[in-house]
Amino acid sequence: MKKLFLFLLLPAILNSCQITEDVTFHKNGSGSYNFNVDMSGMMQMMKGMDKKNDSLKAQKKFKKKDTIIYFSSIIEKNKDSIAKLSKEERESLKALKDAQIRINLDEEKGKMFMQYVIPFKSIADLDHMTEKLKQLNSFNKKNKQGMGHMDDIMPKAEITYRFNKHKFHRIVKVSKSVDQKKTANGQNKLDKMMKMFQYKLVYHFPYKIASTTYKQALIGADGRSIHIEVPVDSLIKNPKLLDFEVKFQ
Repeated sequence: MKKLFLFLLLPAILNSCQITEDVTFHKNGSGSYNFNVDMSGMMQMMKGMDKKNDSLKAQKKFKKKDTIIYFSSIIEKNKDSIAKLSKEERESLKALKDAQIRINLDEEKGKMFMQYVIPFKSIADLDHMTEKLKQLNSFNKKNKQGMGHMDDIMPKAEITYRFNKHKFHRIVKVSKSVDQKKTANGQNKLDKMMKMFQYKLVYHFPYKIASTTYKQALIGADGRSIHIEVPVDSLIKNPKLLDFEVKFQ
């Protein structure tokens, strides 16, 4: 029965476990970067596989949280420790003052969703976004607001972006040190978990799209957005899958 249950549940898991990089670009180079992680499918699977009997389940206290954390308040709360950091680290954190972290957790309903919202003033601000996400998550964990292990599912490659009125380019550079670390550690548990996830890109541009080098990309009905989806385990093996260019009309 358990195998049958997992077989029936698997499509829902694959559809619900998703990482989405949703970015809106404006003509002046500013915009908003949203990094969304939906682990609801995994939560539902764990709930269905719970070996506890019904009487114990009835006594269980389910966690529930629906909140928005403003990074400016975290900076204020940790200002004394931040003052001891290097000038470069302080400037890096200051650049994230308008960021938000949104958490929606409901264990009883099998829902787990986390979103990082980072506004940017120029395309250069998008570079090294993985490091910025890790900074947000690090301070978030110190304030006991995180969902745990977020660093594990964030992009490992170095990603930079180029954008003007003629074209857009998402450039992926793979660090050798990352590859060596992955080989050394194995990451068996992480790899198994990542097979449940899809990585989705949704980019909104202010210009009409003429063409893209990513052949399987879908162009939105407005002609100004691009949608790409790949299995996360494939992306872990080859991060450069999402190195592509878009040309505008």
